Amino acid sequence: MSSRTDKHESPRPKPAAVGRFDKAFPVFLEGDRGVASGIGRNITDTGMFVETREPFPLGTRVKVTFSAQHGGSEMTLEAEVRYQCFINFARPDSTRAGMRGIGLKFVAPQQQQRGRGTVH
Repeated sequence: MSSRTDKHESPRPKPAAVGRFDKAFPVFLEGDRGVASGIGRNITDTGMFVETREPFPLGTRVKVTFSAQHGGSEMTLEAEVRYQCFINFARPDSTRAGMRGIGLKFVAPQQQQRGRGTVH
């Protein structure tokens, strides 16, 4: 027998994820350093991975625009760069290649700051 009287709560189960959308989409990234294009992959309800030649710095907020390939509708989300990576790999002909990318976490849009004290 134990003289212990404190109760331990079991850990709460994590909410079920919506799932991973394993398709590749062309995306445009817009941030303080300009605009870049990329390929969006592994999209979930909380974030995604983007292959891009111009990775943004860690912590940067970017707008990610998904556009239809044939000029259809667009959707833009805001995200924060959580990680960067460079992947080295060998091609079937034994030549080496590499790929850069960034991991993004979707965030709530920031409110536009209005100027105070200026009257036009």
